[in-house]
Amino acid sequence: MSTRETGIPLDSFSFRPESETYLARYDEAETSASMAVVATVAAVLDTDPTEMDQLYYSIDAEALDELLAGSTAADGDVRVEFTFEGHAVAVTDTEVIAARASDADNGHRETGGSMAA
Repeated sequence: MSTRETGIPLDSFSFRPESETYLARYDEAETSASMAVVATVAAVLDTDPTEMDQLYYSIDAEALDELLAGSTAADGDVRVEFTFEGHAVAVTDTEVIAARASDADNGHRETGGSMAA
């Protein structure tokens, strides 16, 4: 399933074989952080988002959106990490990184302050 089929716009979506992670970039003016997470994980799993668990079982989606909405460099780098649908997810105001949780150390990988991408 492509990210276009989900109906949730992402600017880009790619797999990084060296770190075994998926990277999606999104425009916060078009897509909320929570919806970017849903679209990314749906693309990783090659499934329809309606076939997945609800995001709120893993994280408060409204709080995630509020925390990352309008985030700027002056605010510092805001990054939220959690597990969703068996994947370690790291999300900022412009990108989502996902890796299979079983492949990651303690649910995520750290490389220079961020999950390897």
